[in-house]
Amino acid sequence: MEFLDVGLVEVDKWAKAHIDLVVGLQSRFARLELSNGLRLRLRFSFPSPSSSPLRWVGFQCGGLGFRVWSRSQTAPMASSSRVRVGNLVPLNEGNASSSNGSVSSIPIYLGANVVGRNHLVVVDKRVSRKHLSLHASADGSIQAVVEGPNPIIVRSEGQRRKVCAQERVKIAHDDVLELIPGEYFVKYLNVGDNHKSSTSMGSSDFKKGKRLCEDDTVVIKRNRQIMEDEALARSLQKSFAEESSTISGLGCDQMLSSLDSAGSSERNNERIHSVDYLKDVLSLTFRLMRVQGLPSWTNTSSVTIQDVIQGEVLLAVLSNYMVDMEWLLTACPSLRKVRHVLVIHGEDGASVELLKKVKPANWILHKPPLPISFGTHHSKAMLLVYPQGIRVVVHTANLIHVDWNNKTQGLWMQDFPWKDAKDVNRSVSFENDLVDYLSAIKWPEFRVNLPVVGDVNINAAFFRKFDYKSSSVRLIGSVPGYHVGPNIKKWGHMKLRSVLEGCTFEQQFCKAPMIYQFSSLGSLDEKWMSEFACSLSAGKSDNGSPLGIGKPLIVWPTVEDVRTSIEGYAAGSCIPSPQKNVEKDFLRKYWARWKADHVGRCRAMPHIKTFTRYNGQDIAWFLLTSANLSKAAWGALQKNNTQLMIRSYELGVLFLPKTHQSVPQFSCTGKNNSNLNNLAPGKEIKTKLVTLCWKSDEEKEQSTEIIRLPVPYQLPPKPYGTEDVPWSWDKRYTKKDVYGSVWPRHG
Repeated sequence: MEFLDVGLVEVDKWAKAHIDLVVGLQSRFARLELSNGLRLRLRFSFPSPSSSPLRWVGFQCGGLGFRVWSRSQTAPMASSSRVRVGNLVPLNEGNASSSNGSVSSIPIYLGANVVGRNHLVVVDKRVSRKHLSLHASADGSIQAVVEGPNPIIVRSEGQRRKVCAQERVKIAHDDVLELIPGEYFVKYLNVGDNHKSSTSMGSSDFKKGKRLCEDDTVVIKRNRQIMEDEALARSLQKSFAEESSTISGLGCDQMLSSLDSAGSSERNNERIHSVDYLKDVLSLTFRLMRVQGLPSWTNTSSVTIQDVIQGEVLLAVLSNYMVDMEWLLTACPSLRKVRHVLVIHGEDGASVELLKKVKPANWILHKPPLPISFGTHHSKAMLLVYPQGIRVVVHTANLIHVDWNNKTQGLWMQDFPWKDAKDVNRSVSFENDLVDYLSAIKWPEFRVNLPVVGDVNINAAFFRKFDYKSSSVRLIGSVPGYHVGPNIKKWGHMKLRSVLEGCTFEQQFCKAPMIYQFSSLGSLDEKWMSEFACSLSAGKSDNGSPLGIGKPLIVWPTVEDVRTSIEGYAAGSCIPSPQKNVEKDFLRKYWARWKADHVGRCRAMPHIKTFTRYNGQDIAWFLLTSANLSKAAWGALQKNNTQLMIRSYELGVLFLPKTHQSVPQFSCTGKNNSNLNNLAPGKEIKTKLVTLCWKSDEEKEQSTEIIRLPVPYQLPPKPYGTEDVPWSWDKRYTKKDVYGSVWPRHG
C-alpha cells in the first residue's frame, strides 16, 4: 500500500495525544468514537480531490494503531447516488435549535422517502415502520402521506394542522412535524438550490460549505453531524468485518486495532488474549447477540435473529414478553414461510389488538394465565421444529428492534434429534423440566400435519418426542402461583437451590462470591436477599462440606454509563427501576460497575440477565435467564417457608461443570453448533467452566473440556466508587448525553 502524507489540519482541543497520520483518505472528515463516550474529530487536506480514494486512514496514538474508515467506502445503498434536497432535524419541544435525541437526523432525497420507527432512538410502537411517505420535488418542497394509523402534526407559518391516516399534506422549509402529536419533533430544512449535489452521499455530505443553510444554528449542525456519523459507522460495519483479517479490540480505557503491517498480529495476540475466543467456535452454544455500530471484532462470535431462525422450520413456538410483529417479520422474513407459528406473549391492551391486526393469518397468539396480580409472562424462548429434530433457544431479548441491535444480550441454543422408537419412554431432567414448564403455560392445543410424524396434537407432551440426553444445561423456570409441597422446589430460586444441592464443586468455590446482573430491580428487603443468597450458595465441595454463603455483588449501570451509552439516556428506558427501589441504604454494599471492555460492550447497556458464582476466572455455575432480581420473578417463601409465591413466568438455563460421555453433536441445519474436543464417542470427559479471560499452562489433558463462557462483564467486578450513582429511570438528569439530551426528555 502506498502511504500518502496528508497532514493534520484540525484536532479538537481536548485531544492532547500526539497523532501521526500515515494513510490518507478522500473524505475531508473522519471521526473516531472512544468507548468512554468522547469523540475525536479529525480534518484532513488533500493534494488533489480527484485522487483515487483509499479505503481507510490509519494513525498512531500513544504507540497504538487505529483504523478509521473513509466515508467513500460506505456500503452500497440505494441513496448513495441520489440528490439530497433537505433534512428532517430533531428538535426539542418549543425550541427549534436543539436536538431532542429521540429521533435521528433524516436526510431527504429527491423522489420517494420513508420515515418510520427505525428513525427513532427509542422504541415506540405508535410510530409505524412506514409512518410517513414523502415525495420530495426538485424545488425542495415535499408532499407527505400519513401511512400509519396514528396522526401527525404539521406546524407551518404559525398554524398547527393535524393530519390523519392516508391524508396528504405539503411540507416546506422551516415547517415542524410532530410524528406523534406532542412528541418526536423534527424540523424540515431545505438545503436550497445552491446546496444540492448530484454526487454520491459520501462525497456531498462533507464538501466545503455544502451542509445546512447559513442561518442554521451551530447546535443543529453538530447534532446532524453526530447522527450521520453514527449511521455511517453502522453502515460500514459489514465492510469492516469483511476487510479485517485480524481481530482487534476497543476497550473502555484503551483501544487496539490492527494495521496491515508485518508483526501486528503477534502484538495484538499478546494484548488481547482475553478475546482469543473470537477466532474459534465457542464450546457451548451460549452467545452474545450482535450490537450494531460496534467494532467488528466485538461481533465475530455473536448472533442475529436470522442466525437462530434458519433452515426448514416446520413449527415455531416463540415465547416472549414484548413482540413487535412488523419488526419480527422484517428482521426474519423466513418466518413467513413457516406454516405453524404459536406466539406466547405478555402484551395487553392496545398492543394485543395491534398484534392481532398485523400477524399472519396462520399464526396463533396466546397469553398465559396470570393467577396472581402484578405478574406477567416474561420468558424469552423459541422452540423450532425441523424435519431432523428440534432447536431449543433461551435468550434475554424482547422481539423488538432495539433489543436485538442496541443492547448487550445473551442467547443459548442447542439442537436435539427425534427419539428412536426404543427411547420413546425414556426421559432426562431437561425434558421433564421443559414439559413441566410448557404444561403450565396452557396454550390452546392445535393439530398439525408434520412430514416426519404425520398428524399430531401440539401440546406440552408433543415435546417429549425429542431426545434431550445430550443437553448441556438445566432449565430453571418460574411459574406464577402459590407453590407448596413437592412443587415448592419445582420453580424459582427454590428450583435453583434444589439443582445446586445435588452438585459437587471444587473446594476453591467454598464461600466464593456471587454475581447478580440484570436490568430491572424489584422492591427488595434484606430478609429476602438473605433467602435468595441461601439458594444461590447451595451445593457441596468435593470434600463433602457445604460451599457456604458467598458475598453477593450487583452489577448495575451507573448514570454515567447510561449517559455515555450508544443510545444515550434512551437506554435507561430499558433499565426500568425507580429511585425508591434503587436507592435503599442496604443495597449500597452490593453495587458493582458494568465494565465490558473485553467484549467491547461498555457502551451497549445490558438487558442480559445472568447470575453466577466464581473464583478468579473459574466459574462454579452460570445462569442465563429472563428473570430480573425481584420477588415476582424468583418467588418469596411464606408461611414458615412452606409456600413459595411467584408472580411471573420466567425461564433460564443453568451451566454446570460435569463429567459425561462424549457424544457426536447434532444439528438441525447441518451446521456444527459445538466445538467439543475430537474425542471418540463414548469417552468420558470432564467439563470446566471459565471466563473468556481464563488461561492456563496446565490444562492440557484431552479428558478435560474447557468451556469458555462469554460472560459480558468483568470478573471480579469493580465496586462502585464514591462518585458512582446507580441508574434510576424516574430521576431527573440535567447533564446532557451523547445526543445532547437530558432525562427525562419531556415534562
